[in-house]
Amino acid sequence: MKRIYFGLFIWMTFISCGLNECDEGKRAATGGSEARFSIVNWNVQTFFDGKTDGNEYKEYKSSEKWSNDKYIARLTRLCDVLTSINADICVLEEIENEGVIYDISNQLAGKSWDSRNNWTYSCFSKEEESAIGCAVLSRFPLFGIKSHSIDIRSQSKKQPSVRPLMEVSADINGQEVTIFVNHWKSKSGGEYESEIWRDWQESVLAGRLEVLRARGGRAVICGDFNRNADEFILDFSGGKDSANTIFRNASLSGSPSHVKARSPWFKADGGYATPIGSYFYKGSWGRIDHIFTLGQARFISFAPKAEEPWADQDKIPVAYKIYSGSGYSDHLPVLANILLY
Repeated sequence: MKRIYFGLFIWMTFISCGLNECDEGKRAATGGSEARFSIVNWNVQTFFDGKTDGNEYKEYKSSEKWSNDKYIARLTRLCDVLTSINADICVLEEIENEGVIYDISNQLAGKSWDSRNNWTYSCFSKEEESAIGCAVLSRFPLFGIKSHSIDIRSQSKKQPSVRPLMEVSADINGQEVTIFVNHWKSKSGGEYESEIWRDWQESVLAGRLEVLRARGGRAVICGDFNRNADEFILDFSGGKDSANTIFRNASLSGSPSHVKARSPWFKADGGYATPIGSYFYKGSWGRIDHIFTLGQARFISFAPKAEEPWADQDKIPVAYKIYSGSGYSDHLPVLANILLY
C-alpha cells in the first residue's frame, strides 16, 4: 500500500470491466482538434439484482418484497430512461454488482441495430462486502481504470463504510479525458458528524486532480456527493465559464492545497443556473448530484432531466418503492454536453 498522508491509504480495489475489456495500459488519445460528447450522471437508488448474496439492504432480502420479476421490470424502466436521454457516457451510482451492468448493457444493445449507437464499453467498482458501487457505460473506449479507497484509523472514530473514488479515462474521438466517479458519505447519522468523511473523500479527489493538472490533463468529475452545490468553498471572481468550486487536499506532507473546477449549477454571479435541483427533500431542492470540469473541457449545456415518467408534473423525481415495484429513483439524472479543446 502507498501512504499518501497521515491516516490515509490508497490501493487498488475490486474493479470489473464489461463487454469490451478495458485497456489497463497506456492508450494513444492525443491529437485531433475539438471533440464533443454528452454525459449523464444518475444515482439510480439501490439498484439490486434478483439474487440474494447477503450484502443487500435488509428490505431486498425479503422474497415477499423483492423478486427477480421486480428486478426485470425495474431494469426495463431504467434502460428506457437511459435510451430516452441518450447520453454518450452514463455514470451510475448505487448499482449492486457488475452483473447488473451486463444486464443493462445487453438490454440497451437490444434497442439498436447500429453498434455505433450502443454503449459498448463499461466498468464497475465497489468495495468488497459493500452493498452498492458505481459504474460507467460508454460509447467511447475506456482505459486506465483505477479505484482509490481510504482507510482512516484513530482511537476516537471508527471509519464507516465509505465508497471508493473511481478514475477512468475515455478516448473521445482522439481526445483523452479522465472521468472521476464519486459517491460520498451520506448525511445519515448527522450532517456535522458525517462531514469529516466527506472531507476525506474530497481530499482524495483533490489529490488525484492535482496529479492530473500537473500533467496538463482534463477531467469530468461526476457523482452523488451528498453535498449541496453551495456547501463547497466557492469563488466566482473569475467570471463567466471559469472555475468556481474548490476541492481541498488536506495533505499533511506539506502545505494544504486546493484545485478549482467548474460547476454548471451556478451562473457567473453565483446564482443558481437552474430553477430545480437533482434531489427533493423535505419540500426543497438539493443540488447534490454534480458534473464538474477541469482543464480544457467546457460545458455547452447542463440541466437536470425532469421528464415524465421518472419525474412527476412538478418535476420531482418519482422514487422507487419496493413494496409496489413502482417508480424509478429518488434522484433526477443530470445531463451535460461538453466540449474538449
